[in-house]
Amino acid sequence: MTRTLPRTLPRTLIDSLVAEKKIVVCVGPGGVGKTTTAAAFAALAARAGRKTLVSTIDPAPRLADALGVSLSADPTPVPAEVSQALGIAPGLLHVARLDTARAFATLVEEQVADPRMRRRIFDNPIYRQITTTLTGSQEYAATLALYDIVRRGDFDLVVLDTPPTAHALDFLEAPRRIEDAISSPAIKWFVKPVGGGRFSLQRVRAGGAVILGRLAKFVGSRLLEDIAAFLTDFQFVLGGFLERAQSIGQLLRQPQVAFLLVLGPEVAAVDEAIYFAGRLNAAGVPLAAFVVNRVHSPPGAIDADEIASRLRACPETAGIAAADIDLAAERLARTAVDFRQLTDGERRELARLAEAAAGIPVWEVPQLGYDIGSLAALRTVGDHLGTPRP
Repeated sequence: MTRTLPRTLPRTLIDSLVAEKKIVVCVGPGGVGKTTTAAAFAALAARAGRKTLVSTIDPAPRLADALGVSLSADPTPVPAEVSQALGIAPGLLHVARLDTARAFATLVEEQVADPRMRRRIFDNPIYRQITTTLTGSQEYAATLALYDIVRRGDFDLVVLDTPPTAHALDFLEAPRRIEDAISSPAIKWFVKPVGGGRFSLQRVRAGGAVILGRLAKFVGSRLLEDIAAFLTDFQFVLGGFLERAQSIGQLLRQPQVAFLLVLGPEVAAVDEAIYFAGRLNAAGVPLAAFVVNRVHSPPGAIDADEIASRLRACPETAGIAAADIDLAAERLARTAVDFRQLTDGERRELARLAEAAAGIPVWEVPQLGYDIGSLAALRTVGDHLGTPRP
C-alpha cells in the first residue's frame, strides 16, 4: 500500500524519492554519518505518510537510545512519543538491526528441510568462514536481509544502511562476488555435470567428498574433514545462494530502487564518489544523490582588527584590557585564516563533485556542534537533506 504525500509538503527531489521509490540504499565508507543519514531520511519518509523501515547495521548507542527502541532483527515501531517528536504518525516508522548470521541462516533454512542437516551446516567451520570472513559476505548478508524484507511487502519504503566499507562499490558488487565464489573452479571440481555438459550447483559429486574424507583420515587433517562434510551437506544450498545472488542483483537495478552515496567533503572521498557514480551509470543504475555530511561553514571574520572591534562590542569583554583583546584577536585571526582555507577547500571539492557528476543533486548537511544523539538533532539532519546545493 503506497500513501500519497500530504499537499503541505513541497515537491522537492527528496519528496519525489519518498513518493516514488520502494527501496533507498545508503552506501559509503564507515564514519561519514551513513547510519544517521539513513535514519533521518526514513523519518522524513514516515513524516510524509509512508510506512517506512530503516534497517541499520550498528547504530551509535546515542542514536539507538534517541529512537527509543531495543533494536533486533525484527522490525520494531518506534514509541509513540518518538513519533510525535519527529512529526510522524504512530506506527509509520520502524527500525531493525541487520543480523548477518540470521540473514544467511534464513537462506539455509529455505533450502534444507532436515533440521539435523541444518545444524551440521551451521556448526561447520567452513560455513562460518564463508558467512563471516569471505570478502563481500557482510554486504551480501545486507542484500539478503533487504530481499527478504521487500519480498514480505510489509512496508511502503525500506531504507537500508549498508555495512561500512572501504569502497562504496563493495555493496553493489557483493552479490556478484558471492556468485563468483560459488561458481569458482575449486567448487566446480566437485560438481557433477548434468545435461549438455553444464555444471549444476544443485548437486555436488559425492565421490569428491568421499575422497577428501579418506584423505583427511590419512593425513589427520581436521580441515579436510570439514571440507568433506561441508560439500556433502551444503550441496542443496549452493544453488540457492547462486539463485538468490542473481535475484538480488536484478532487484538492485530496478527503477524502484534509489542509491544515496554518503561522503565527507574531502579529496579522497570526492574522488571515490565520482568513480562510483561512473560505475553505477555504466551498470545502468542511476545514483539518486550525493549526501555530503559535516560540511563546515566559513568563519565570519578573518581580519584581526575586525575581530578586535567585535570583541570590544561584546558586553562580556567589558573591563578587559585593550591589549589583551588585541592579543586574543590576533590569535583568533590566525585560526580563522586556517579555518577559511579548510572551508575554501571543501567548497572546491563540492564544486568539483557537482561538475564531474553533472545532473546528480548534492545534499549538504553542515557540521553540527554536537553528536546526533537526540531526536531534535536527527530532525535537524533531515531538514538539511531537503536543501540541494545550488
